Amino acid sequence: MRFCDFFISYKIGLKGIKNIIPYTQLPLYRKLAIILIFIISLSGMLLPFFYQPTPDPIMPIVMILFVIIFSFIDSKKENQEHMLQEHYAPYSMKRINMTIEILREYGIDYSDTSSIDSLISEAQTAQVDSDFFQPLKKTFQLFGVIIVPIVIYVAQKMIDGAIQNNTMETAIDVITISILFFLIAHVIASIIKILVYRDYNKYNDLIYDLRQIKIFHTANRSRF
Repeated sequence: MRFCDFFISYKIGLKGIKNIIPYTQLPLYRKLAIILIFIISLSGMLLPFFYQPTPDPIMPIVMILFVIIFSFIDSKKENQEHMLQEHYAPYSMKRINMTIEILREYGIDYSDTSSIDSLISEAQTAQVDSDFFQPLKKTFQLFGVIIVPIVIYVAQKMIDGAIQNNTMETAIDVITISILFFLIAHVIASIIKILVYRDYNKYNDLIYDLRQIKIFHTANRSRF
């Protein structure tokens, strides 16, 4: 019996717990929000084909207003209580109970904080050891040290030239492109890590669940 066996059992247990709320079970305001997001996104893709020039200021304003209104409605006490009682708390209960059941299967007392701490430590070690990107991090850091100053230098020169030529739009475009470059690079790196190293987040889930058990289920304290 090894930790890797325990971790596989935990991953199998997670697959049996749905972490996505079905559309039919969502409160009305969230259903409407999903429909509006679809309509706004579809409009943003189709409008350029029917209007020239594209009404650029409209869509960002609509999205900002939508986010503000949704956040206000979602933060209301009755809505938060509904989501907690109907979805969040039951999901948490299923995950914690599943983890406790696996601990029992492996002969581990979930009220033993020393054993829980050992599992957390082992999970953290296994997470680092299984990181395929770990050997490449120094290379990427060195690459970043070289490429980032170059991009900043080139962007600064282009901005200075644009300002001297009174072409502020070009300067703004350069700044926007530079920001997008770093954002896209970060997003691509995150996506690659998720696809190649799928267990990374599973280790985080296990560590989180073990800590919740340690907080709420040890020393004769129980919440669920």
